This record gives sequence, C-alpha cells and structure tokens, in this order.
Amino acid sequence: MKMRDDDVVMCSLGKAGTTWVHKILFLLLHGLDEQGNSIDATEGGVNANGQTYPEGLPLQRGMPAPTDADAAQIEERRRKFFGEWAWPDLEGQSSPRLFSTHLFGQFLPAQLLAQEGTGKLIVVLRNLKDVLASLHFFQGEAKDGWHGNEHGPGSLARFIADDCPNAYGSSFTWISEMDKVVEALQPTGRVCVVYYEALQLGLPMQVKRLAAFLGVSLSQAKLDALTAAVSFNKMKAAPGKASLMLRKGGIGDWMNHLDEASWARFDAAFDLALEKSRLAEPFRFFQASQVSGLPPPKHEWTSAVDPREWSSFTRATLEDGLVVRDGLIVRKASNPSFVRPTSEFLGVVQPPGTTSALFEAEPGRYHLFVAGVCPWASGVRAIRTLLGLEEVVSMDVADGQSSAGWVFLEGATCNPWAGRDGPFFIHEAYQAHDSTVTTRLTVPVLWDQKLNKIVSNDSWALTKMFATAFAPLGNNKGLSLLPPLLADEIEKTQSRIYQGLLNGVYRSGIARYMGNAEGAAAAATEVYAALDNVEAQLQNSRFLLTSDAPTVVDVRLAMTTFRYDASYRYAFGLSGGKGSILSPDSGYPNLQGHARDMYGHLGGDVDWQAFRQYYRWAGQGFKGPLPCLEELASYAAAPHARRTP
Repeated sequence: MKMRDDDVVMCSLGKAGTTWVHKILFLLLHGLDEQGNSIDATEGGVNANGQTYPEGLPLQRGMPAPTDADAAQIEERRRKFFGEWAWPDLEGQSSPRLFSTHLFGQFLPAQLLAQEGTGKLIVVLRNLKDVLASLHFFQGEAKDGWHGNEHGPGSLARFIADDCPNAYGSSFTWISEMDKVVEALQPTGRVCVVYYEALQLGLPMQVKRLAAFLGVSLSQAKLDALTAAVSFNKMKAAPGKASLMLRKGGIGDWMNHLDEASWARFDAAFDLALEKSRLAEPFRFFQASQVSGLPPPKHEWTSAVDPREWSSFTRATLEDGLVVRDGLIVRKASNPSFVRPTSEFLGVVQPPGTTSALFEAEPGRYHLFVAGVCPWASGVRAIRTLLGLEEVVSMDVADGQSSAGWVFLEGATCNPWAGRDGPFFIHEAYQAHDSTVTTRLTVPVLWDQKLNKIVSNDSWALTKMFATAFAPLGNNKGLSLLPPLLADEIEKTQSRIYQGLLNGVYRSGIARYMGNAEGAAAAATEVYAALDNVEAQLQNSRFLLTSDAPTVVDVRLAMTTFRYDASYRYAFGLSGGKGSILSPDSGYPNLQGHARDMYGHLGGDVDWQAFRQYYRWAGQGFKGPLPCLEELASYAAAPHARRTP
C-alpha cells in the first residue's frame, strides 16, 4: 500500500473501542465543520457509517461468491459488517484517508512504519479483562462458555493461550508487537496511543489531544457536537454497524464475571506475557478488583502501630492521565542516587483584592490536601494553623499511601467530591485538573474549588503563599512568618537546609532503599554536616534568623527534626552523626531546644503515629523495636530553656 503524507491509520486491539474511536476520528477529519454541523458530502462514504477494515475487503467489486459452505458463511458475515465495499473504495477516499484495522503492528504498511516514512498511526488500547468480557459476549455469548464445553475450551482458556485461536490471535502478542512499533515511531512524532479508559474518563481532553496530533482545527462548537454525537446511547440507538458492535460502553464490566481463581489465572498469564510492556502498564489499575496496599484508617492508629505489618504497596504515578507504577523509587542495586524531580504545578495565589489574578486569596475557595507523615506537607498545614486560617482554607489529611497513591479513606470534604461514598485518592485531583497529565502523585496539594484546578503541589511555594497571600484573612494577623525584610535571607536559609537536611535525609534513605550504599553514605555525610551547621547557627539565636519570633524556615526545620529520632535514624539508616536530637542525651542540644520551642507552636499538627509509615517501605530492613512515640512526644513537649536575649 502506498501511503500519503496525511493518511491516518487507526490500529486497535479487538474490542478496545474501535467503533467509538473510528467515529471520533471520522468526525474530526471529515464529518463536522467548525460550526459543529454535519458535512453532507461525507454521508454514505466508505467510512461514514463505521470502520471498514482493509483486511476484510475483497480486492475488487464483483468477485465471484464462494461455493464452499464455510467460506460462504464467512462471506455472509463479512457483508453484514462491510457491505459491498471493496479495497478500491477504501483506497480512493479523499484526503486525509482514514484506515481502521486490527492487524498486528508488523503487518502495517511499510511506509507507515519506516523512520522516514509517511502517515500517522493511532493505537487504540483497552484493559484486557474488559476486552475478554466483551469478546465473550460479542454477537451473543460464546458457545463454549467461560470454561469450556463440547464446543471448545472456553473464552478464558482461548484468550490466555499462547496460540489463541480467536480471530486476530493473542491480545498479549498483539500488544507485545505493538510495543516495538510504538517505541520505534515515537521519535518521529507520527504515533499517538489512546486508551479506552482515558476516553471514558476525559473525552473532551482526549478529543483535543487527537485533534492536535492530527493537526486539525477544533472549535468549541465542533467539540461539543462531536462529544454529543459519540455518546454511547446515541451511537447504540443509531441504525447500522455501531448498534451491532457496541455492548455496554463502560469500564470494569469484567468484575461481573468469573471468580477470583479464574482471574488469578488471567493475571498470571498477563504478567508472564506483559510484565515489561509499556503499553500494557496502564491496564493494571483497571484490571485490579480493588486498590492494593491500603493503610488502616488513621483513627484506628495507636502508639503501638507498626506499618511493617501493613500490606505492601507499589508506588503510583500518572502518565497521560492514567495511573501506572512509579519507577522513580525501586529497589535496584544499579540505580544511581535519588534525584527528586521538580514540582509540576506552580500556580500562585495572590493577596485579597488582586481581582485580575487567576488565583486570588478568598475564604472558602481553597482546600489543602496533606499527609501527616510528610514533613513538608505538615509544615504547610502548621502554618495554616499558626495564622488562624482553619476557617479560610479547608483541609483533609491522608491515611497513607497505596498502590493508587495517597488515599483519604473517609473521602474528600471539598467540591466536587464532598459527600461521595468511599475513599478519595489524590490522583483524582490531578486527573480533574488535567485528564491527560503526566505527574508524580505528591502532597501537599492546594485545590481551587472554584476553578476545579490544582494551584500548586510545591511545598515551599505553598508555605510562602500561606504566609503572605492568605495571612491577611487569618485571625492571627500579628504574626509575620515571612517578614519582607528577611525574605532574601529566608530563601538562602531554605536553600541551604533543604539541600543538606530536609531533602538530604531522603537522598540518604532512598539511596539506601534502592541498594546504592555509596550514594546513601555520601548523602548521610551531608546530613550530619547540615545538622552541625544548624546546631552552630542556633547557638546564639533562639530561632534560625531572629531572636524573638520564628519564621517559615523554623517551621520547616522543626517538622524534619521531629521525625529524625522517630524515623530517619532507623528507617533511613542515619544512625551516625552525634546521635539523637530529641532525647535527653541529645548530641544536638541547640537543635533539641529549638525543636521543643517550636513544638509549643506546632504540636497540634504533629501526627506522631504517622511518622512510622517510613518503616512501611524504607524501614522494612529494620528488625528491632520501633522508637517509643510516647517518649519522643514527651521529649518534644519538655521545657526548652531557650529565651529571647
């Protein structure tokens, strides 16, 4: 087949939403004008009423009908779906031509697959458990049932077999082959991967993404008309091919079929075939019957809680809006030192009265998501309390991490999720902001309930926003945590303690967890040096930068020192230096006094039990008893004997 530069080939996994995506593409390319009106000239064309597969067409019209009974039955079925069309009709489309196929990647046109080739490829995928369920019920339930009978081995056995006898063979092999095609074409910019689930969860954004890839214009009127035209109910009710091809149009129907043991067989086959597949990675989230690694609810925690006994979890992140396993922190001896990526959301809230600002500080508009284990999120939380902003900015505290990211088991209390049953996952906020986003799933997150947008997920930026833009709305207006005259010094101090201590403890602990002993030791040396420097700085000053009042950097420092004895020394292997900070035999008496001083200000926002969550992952190798939280809390609450000179 000779390709044209503007040809579009949609190659879809069977039962992955082919009919739906084909119609979206046809309407984008030919079916609608910019006012959202149907283009009459396209009606009745080869692709106008649904996809027509090249592999399902005769080479020319008028070919003799088969005389063999089996071949005649196949031809009758072919005509049911593709009518009288032949290959010349498909080849003769007006540009840009649209071809839809289920062929394996290596059988696509050579000119499309070439590095210097022509045309664009759109790959359509869907989680394989829903694909299996859809195949089982396609054109009526499979005669051999799920588990086999006299008609055959059954849908499950057929689907997971290496030599799958289904019409297009093994879906596992199809994806493995398509992995190679996508990897080869990605540098050219001529391939786009679309997931059925992403379309379901954020159709308008996915249509915009497709339009941008195709290079076609997309007005709001055209987008509105298109999304209305491709709704499941409208397509299902329409006469023709779509009504035959569509069944339920949802995510997770597989959960209504088979038992746990059967799906375990499927999972084993899936992992064996596609463990390293990039294209199959997003399937895992939708193929799980429930989120794994959920922590117990925080209201059940006691000082005896030991997260080493909780169920394990695999860290999650978002790629193109879909939850996938996070490869940033994995236990692997060859890994380099941990480098924390920068925050992706950096909006800025402006002070009240800044009416031209996208984000203006105002009561009731914003919501803060934090986690008690995270010192940086807890710092933002504490500043909210210090400034009396509890009635201005609402807040939810996570129960912990799971294989779907941070989870709030009792749900979220802000719009648009307030009142919904079941847990809330922080990935939902990121997806609501942008259904195609690629991002880490971190807290803190400041959510704008008015615009349904994330303002920022950068803890230092949020710290400064609360101390400046939001401060006038609080009921503690006499407290200045970021005095303008100290702004430069505050930035310098933050940069210094962040590198060596605040982030240094994580660089050491994570490198140790990843099996990088050399990197862990180097980072630990920096931590101990940073502790010595801060200890010396606090020798002659009650706080880091002033002698009479704390600033935001004191809050940031204290939230790390509170956790040092409880978690970092053992979970992160930081047992060197001069020993503990909080205990009576502290090797850092000035830091101890500073922590006790700050605890009087911050104690209500210190979740001691949450600190132990570090042992759930980084501290699994620590086999001894965990530090006593009651003792550490009592040390923090002890008199500090620090005075303003």
